[in-house]
Amino acid sequence: MPDSVELHLFTSGTLVFAGFEVPVPFFLIRHPDGNVVVDGGNPLAVARDPRAHLGPLADVFEVHMTAEDHCLAQLERIGADPAAITHVVQTHLHMDHTGALGHFPNATVIVHERELEAARAARPFENGYVRADFDRDDIDWQPIAAEHDLFGDGTIRLIETPGHSAGHMSILLSLQQTGAVLLTADAADNRAQWHGRMEPRALTSLQDALNSIELLRRIAAEHDALVVHGHDPKNWAAVSEPSSYR
Repeated sequence: MPDSVELHLFTSGTLVFAGFEVPVPFFLIRHPDGNVVVDGGNPLAVARDPRAHLGPLADVFEVHMTAEDHCLAQLERIGADPAAITHVVQTHLHMDHTGALGHFPNATVIVHERELEAARAARPFENGYVRADFDRDDIDWQPIAAEHDLFGDGTIRLIETPGHSAGHMSILLSLQQTGAVLLTADAADNRAQWHGRMEPRALTSLQDALNSIELLRRIAAEHDALVVHGHDPKNWAAVSEPSSYR
């Protein structure tokens, strides 16, 4: 296991949905073989004019974000060169996870093939997909079809966790000092879903979503992992201090 892998945690503002204000996380993983952005949070266009970008989704989600909250601005503030980002990993392609797309010119974008297919097939704004985020010519897609070890060393494993979306993926990291870190993304928005007190937000299959949470719970227990949920204010407050892990 490389001893220089680092995980950095960020939030690109918040969303208000059904009366709850939740963080919109994204992540930077520094690895000896490349620099990886996970998701990227809200797109920059949302900070500029949310209704113009989100259309009818702006009636469902209230976005609190400035241009300085965008992933590119935040990464530049910590000295991360956009040209040095080698990969963008998309857990899925909903509108609050696509902020990195189109901003890192040398990055290969990893996404599950089912997710890319579903996003392209969706009607405008259906199920949280905003076509302008991903229907563009400046993205070097690398669709994958199964669990994927990004650098072949076990440090960044992409795990199939469908249900919330057709090709949703979660990420298991192995860090030298911290140990295992599990980024559930929207497979488990919060602790209530994680513990079965609330149904997951299953936009494609409730049974798949429940199976995915059960899989992640087994993985977390097996690896004694630090669990980072997709949109949980209390969980985020606990895990984002400190803002980086090794």
